[in-house]
Amino acid sequence: MAGRQGSLRLRGRGEGNAQGKRLVILAGTMFGILFFLSLQRSSYSGRGVSKESPQVDWTVSRAVVVENDPFVEREKGGGGEEGEKKVSAGGGGEGREEEKEEEKEGGDGKEGVEEVEEEKEEEEKEEGHFEGLVLGDEATNNEEEAVEASEEEAGDEGILQVMPKSFPVCDSRYTELVPCLDRNLNHQMKLKLNLSLMEHYERHCPPTDHRLNCLIPPPPNYKVPIRWPKSRDEIWQANVPHTFLATEKSDQHWMVVKGDKVNFPGGGTHFPDGADKYIAHLAKMLKNKDGNLSSGGKIRTVFDVGCGVASFGAYLLPMDILAMSLAPNDVHQNQIQFALERGIPATLGVLGTMRLPYPSKSFDLAHCSRCRIDWRQRDGVLLLEIDRILRPGGYFVWSSPPVYRDDPAEKQEWAEMVDLVSRMCWTIAAKRDQTVIWAKPLTNECYEKRPKGTWPPLCSIANDADAGWQEPMKICITPVTSPSRPERAVLARWPKRMNTPPSRLKELGFNDKTFIDDTIAWKKRVDLYIQKLREAKQMEDDSFRNVMDMKANFGGFAAALQDMNLPVWVMNVVPISGPSTLKIIYDRGFIGSYHDWCEAYSTYPRTYDLLHAWNVFSDVYNHDCSPIDLLLEMDRLLRPQGVVIIRDKGSFVDEVRKQLNVLHWNLWSVVFDAEKDEISDREEKILIARKRLWQPEDII
Repeated sequence: MAGRQGSLRLRGRGEGNAQGKRLVILAGTMFGILFFLSLQRSSYSGRGVSKESPQVDWTVSRAVVVENDPFVEREKGGGGEEGEKKVSAGGGGEGREEEKEEEKEGGDGKEGVEEVEEEKEEEEKEEGHFEGLVLGDEATNNEEEAVEASEEEAGDEGILQVMPKSFPVCDSRYTELVPCLDRNLNHQMKLKLNLSLMEHYERHCPPTDHRLNCLIPPPPNYKVPIRWPKSRDEIWQANVPHTFLATEKSDQHWMVVKGDKVNFPGGGTHFPDGADKYIAHLAKMLKNKDGNLSSGGKIRTVFDVGCGVASFGAYLLPMDILAMSLAPNDVHQNQIQFALERGIPATLGVLGTMRLPYPSKSFDLAHCSRCRIDWRQRDGVLLLEIDRILRPGGYFVWSSPPVYRDDPAEKQEWAEMVDLVSRMCWTIAAKRDQTVIWAKPLTNECYEKRPKGTWPPLCSIANDADAGWQEPMKICITPVTSPSRPERAVLARWPKRMNTPPSRLKELGFNDKTFIDDTIAWKKRVDLYIQKLREAKQMEDDSFRNVMDMKANFGGFAAALQDMNLPVWVMNVVPISGPSTLKIIYDRGFIGSYHDWCEAYSTYPRTYDLLHAWNVFSDVYNHDCSPIDLLLEMDRLLRPQGVVIIRDKGSFVDEVRKQLNVLHWNLWSVVFDAEKDEISDREEKILIARKRLWQPEDII
């Protein structure tokens, strides 16, 4: 996000406040020219705000063509707007599924995926699929629209604010834009990315001066999403207008288009007869005769890589199991977007070169069903990353052709896989039919008994196993315990673990009392939020499904919602600027991710029903980022008729309140003073607001 500046930015023009060169008047005949130049300079500087006054950057910029921008590629002989070379990003989505050709030929299929991607990019553009951001491209629908600003004193510090009167609407091409996962932008920036390592599916955010500062419009005929639990099985087709998977995976029962809706029978590549039957099969492999994979609350958090439309995660929910379903934004259309529209926990990401945005020992089980990943590559670095995020004793479920096929190629892959996991000290917990389940060791004993020089080595003491934000993967095994923490953490079973202080609190310098006080404070806060919403008739029991806590601390907000038995799941985001409390959240039995709120989040637009931001605006401002950029990102994430709850310093809340009309968060709102409590002793205000459903033609 943009840093604080002294003036309103207009793309493609000078800042206007740059100091002009002092001209020496040598003769009276030059006076007229000097006067003309001074008028020209004042016409530009009049747009700005004096640099002498410190200010919060409540500014908005409009993306216009930059004539001399080195990032903009132009065709030979071209110039200006028509001369820009636009590269299609292809559709969004990800890939659990294994192509039918792979079933016949064997192999990991990675090369085939890349070939399919390159071949389809131009086809998708011609078919009218989503096109990513083109650097220097006009972002708005109205060519003549400009962002107006006014200056006014605000806040108890008397800082000068630059307030937008309106936001432009982004062009309809950007209705599904994920700014930091835009492959079209990667092409425009000429990034040197290794496709075989999946670097083109990793985060690459646009430069500060090329971010879209406009409102992302919904697709035509967008409707308020169907509520949970009905949404698990059907959504409005207009909300995710892609039908490729319905035909491509028709024999595997992923999804079926019926009239104006898309139905989800619960199938998948490996379980065409239904995820529920497949999950029961896995449970029985682990000796759970009742078919419940939770094992009496032992398995609570699951990582599903290459998740398809997340039906595996959907059918785990009745067992009180939360799955983080992950897949990249690849040529297979918008599978993660389908998952989120259904109300199933999911996120965009890839196993490439960077660590996943989670701490060590986060998940009780990891799952890969036909996810087309060659786990043997690069000395097993991808499997070592799975090992890092698995808890001691955690399971890795692998359903794949090498487990059961007898042809030489598959046998060779199976033998190499067995050799790798044996050196990692994993043991087979169960193997049946097309599936194997490995278990991670509970202690370091096996690692210490390995012959000297065994590869992969143990990670050094200097390695921070919990570092998960833009951190390169390491080819080493994360020890179960460390010399400083020789005792293995033992977690209570769900749901008891939710309110039990985790032992890893001590690693962060916190004690049990801090945890308990935080839990009590958030219960009171959430009770108040819900009371305000119910009194204003802005909430029913099933109003919210997808919830994000933008600064989750210990996960007290999620725990309070869980105690109220509301049908929600919470993405608990821990900003990288603060303590690494995400491992506490996972130890409680919740899910979440690291993130830097100076950048866009890795998800599609219109993903969340409720956004909760406690002191997030203060943090963003203190880190020299733009609160306006944060507001626009929140608007991108928020569903129409969704709700934001912002608790922050009074001056920041007042400024956000002034933006409600231009953001169209004006369906309903309330502002009130926050009471001091165990976790906050400063003066704060609370804003609760609801976004209205709009289309570009309604506001242009």
